[in-house]
Amino acid sequence: MSGPIPAHVEPRKLTDRAVAFNGQLDSRLMPRLSALLHEPAGLAEVQLQFERDEQGVRLMRGHYRLDVTLICQRCLESVTLPLDSRCVVGFVDSDEAARQLPRSYEPVIVDDETLDLHALIEDELLLALPAVPMHPDEHCQHPSGFQPDPDDSDKAEKPNPFSVLATLKRDI
Repeated sequence: MSGPIPAHVEPRKLTDRAVAFNGQLDSRLMPRLSALLHEPAGLAEVQLQFERDEQGVRLMRGHYRLDVTLICQRCLESVTLPLDSRCVVGFVDSDEAARQLPRSYEPVIVDDETLDLHALIEDELLLALPAVPMHPDEHCQHPSGFQPDPDDSDKAEKPNPFSVLATLKRDI
């Protein structure tokens, strides 16, 4: 199915029918992600495939792409970075069933309730954010007034405090 990504779905029905979604999700519908961005992002490209694996486990394969603008932690200027995330979510009924899933599956416990698909997509994009956003080295400029530390190569090299342990190890 193409078009907008539905906000709530019933994963059991979708996996039984092997439904696929290809569409876009407006980043304004993801408030936790938007709060971390320097500038509003546009539309996230979303591809979802609901299916069963060889063992009959209900799962969803997801692929998400979005360009986000963050603050470079090196030069403190805006940096636009592409987020490209993939995941495989296994739908289970309990914690015990979640422990039985293959390690490559992210467990999601679903009851008879619908699944908040927008929140799940937002979670995956949050996990795809870099811990320390930065420009590539060749494009990053230091902020005005930045003075690099003086060269430390002139200082005498300090002795290693663990060198004594190395001699003890040789004597054994």
